[in-house]
Amino acid sequence: METKDLTAVILAGGKSSRMGKNKLLLPLGDRPLIGHLIARLQDRFARLLVVTDEPALYRSFPVQAVEDIIICPVKNSLTGIHAGLKHAQTPYSFLVAGDMPFVHPAVVEFLCAQADNYDVTVPREGQYYQPLCAVYHQNCILPIEQQLAQENYRIVSFFRQVRVQPVAVAELMRFDPTGLSFFNVNTPEDYQDALSIVNGGRLR
Repeated sequence: METKDLTAVILAGGKSSRMGKNKLLLPLGDRPLIGHLIARLQDRFARLLVVTDEPALYRSFPVQAVEDIIICPVKNSLTGIHAGLKHAQTPYSFLVAGDMPFVHPAVVEFLCAQADNYDVTVPREGQYYQPLCAVYHQNCILPIEQQLAQENYRIVSFFRQVRVQPVAVAELMRFDPTGLSFFNVNTPEDYQDALSIVNGGRLR
């Protein structure tokens, strides 16, 4: 399956509590942080969505901003995955956290190519998944809704109800030897590292 057959969904609903401001709009080189991710995805997919509770912030970007459909007492990424899948007009969607600006296009393309006949195709290292850089089928919508109704917000909890294909992170390293595809910006220190990467430097 090629990326042009899928929707790309960027989750931009985080509180950025450790950063103290909306981290996705922080300047990173010649564009905002989320702009790097958009640039890596926009020409590869049939459609590009951003799930956010502040759609007005993303009007200047070449994306369609949509909001959560299910509102929970606790903010969580699972509602964003649900909204992305519901708004997507393709059976499969590539879901990625908005604070992962260095996702390698070859990693994305490989994950999408492996997704046929599975409901979730997700990187895994040991017992740990990377569920915010993965491919999901709309078959996941109902199990997610059932899980949210139980106020269980742990993404991987519904995996036991669907067909999951883990992809070893080590296998993805041949496309991205640096491993920066899974680098996310959560703290001011992470942001300084991201600036260093963009400026050609190294991580701390």
